[in-house]
Amino acid sequence: MVRGNIGTVLVASAVVVILLVAFILARAQDKLPELGLDLVVYLFATTLAVFVIGRMLAWREKRRWIVAEDWLYVILLETIDDLLRVLLPAVVPREGVDEEVTVYEVVGERIHFGETVAYSPLRLLVSPGEKDLQSHIFWYANELGPPRYAESARAALSDARAQVRDMLATSGQLLEADITTMVMSLDQAIAAAIRHVDSAASMRNEKLEDSPSHVKEVSTTRRISEADRELTFVTSFIVESVVDSAIRPKAWLESELENREGRSPFRRLRA
Repeated sequence: MVRGNIGTVLVASAVVVILLVAFILARAQDKLPELGLDLVVYLFATTLAVFVIGRMLAWREKRRWIVAEDWLYVILLETIDDLLRVLLPAVVPREGVDEEVTVYEVVGERIHFGETVAYSPLRLLVSPGEKDLQSHIFWYANELGPPRYAESARAALSDARAQVRDMLATSGQLLEADITTMVMSLDQAIAAAIRHVDSAASMRNEKLEDSPSHVKEVSTTRRISEADRELTFVTSFIVESVVDSAIRPKAWLESELENREGRSPFRRLRA
């Protein structure tokens, strides 16, 4: 501990020696009041330079990065919303009634810079905690076809993970600790989901390949139907877990941008 603080000890010792010498010389010349006044002035100037001016410079530096932070937040929101658009259906039919259930809707406005869409806010109307969400995903997978849905979900997960990892690698130091933790958790959830989707798709293909060549066409059709049903069931669970992991950073980012309204160039995003 002494070795680690040797620099501090040396500086403190030097300051004490200088003050002692100054006190002796001032007393010898009968200038103790002048010495006291000088010490007060120097102490005030040091405090002003270290605390006041230092904090002002830190505040100005932080203000310079507000726009960059807002851009990162918008990019993350766009990445999450694009992922949700692929994984979830916008509407699903209500059983027994000629009506539709809205799963998500686009609110607010899009911001365009040339041909690039910076952000298009998406509001999820069915929370991950509701059991209806999995049934909606199950219906959507059957509607598209289980293999096609699994393939599109995997592609969307891969794209989202690539963007998240690239953002963390290049600009992650600009993010606050809370959102960094949530984004890293989302990255891990996406990585696990990709592995599980690949495993489920491989199991489906292996099950079909194991089918004997002499089986009848009806039996083959039944086997394909069972394999697709299993793939849909597993994929719906995987997608629901990813949606649950994505909602937390999405809510944090939207709240942060809304709180910055008035000093953010993206204040028009509020619906």
